[in-house]
Amino acid sequence: MGKVEVSNDELRTVRDAMRELNRMVDALESGTSEKFVLCQNNRMRAVVISLETFAQLREALSTLEEPNSAIAA
Repeated sequence: MGKVEVSNDELRTVRDAMRELNRMVDALESGTSEKFVLCQNNRMRAVVISLETFAQLREALSTLEEPNSAIAA
């Protein structure tokens, strides 16, 4: 797994995330937070991002996966 940079403000335990989910979603939607990293048993386990960010990542991935028609075979 690649290196993940996380600030203390972005870290949440799974238990805390369950209690704070509404606030986390609001922060992601408003752009005041980019992501939240969920930890369980002192290990980073998951990342929560906004739907907009997810859509942008999917779009970028599909663009990279498309065959480049400009390259001659």
